[in-house]
Amino acid sequence: MDVSGPFIQQSRDHFRHPVITHHDNLNRNLMTAKKFAAKIGLTARTVRSYHARGLLQPPVRMGRTPCYSDEHLARMRQVLQLQSRGLPLEAIRALLEPDLVLGELTPFGPAVASAVRDQPELLNTLVASGILTRRRDGGLDLRGVRALLAAKAVSGQTTSQVLDLVADSVNEVMPHARAALAHVHRTVRNHLPDDQIPAEALHDFAVEVVRVCLHRPEP
Repeated sequence: MDVSGPFIQQSRDHFRHPVITHHDNLNRNLMTAKKFAAKIGLTARTVRSYHARGLLQPPVRMGRTPCYSDEHLARMRQVLQLQSRGLPLEAIRALLEPDLVLGELTPFGPAVASAVRDQPELLNTLVASGILTRRRDGGLDLRGVRALLAAKAVSGQTTSQVLDLVADSVNEVMPHARAALAHVHRTVRNHLPDDQIPAEALHDFAVEVVRVCLHRPEP
């Protein structure tokens, strides 16, 4: 695979228009762009401006029709709540998409591209661990920039060594992470009907719960 150019560029352009099938739609509450805009009290033009700023993923497409899901609704409400408290949009984006913003501000994208060019076998390892994700257009997106920065601070190693460290750590912790997500899901279901739990919001919540647990002082 050609890994030159913007192969791992982290930017708001990483958002794509996913196309979903009828099967994908079975467990999703989709709404038209008009209904979505009405639910959040904005015009369609304003909604498009949030897409352009990287604050809201593009709508999914049912054929040629753009549709929005509960995940879009939860994200947009979160953005508007933060905006109502006086936060500028770039600050909100940094809060909600820290890996993307860090990827734009740090040299990890080019460094990872260089490491993969030098060690082509590293590509499959990084994709398997989720550090790199493949886009529909064949490009790659870099995830977990915060983890890479933390690993660099812990080890002081080269980029290739840091990538190996993070990939091995992710693979080691993955079964426990899935178990933690299942526990959080069960707990949330005790408070909310299952059809009111957007999957992306649930994942974000689980991450923050684990973060609190890890930072909790020892008794």
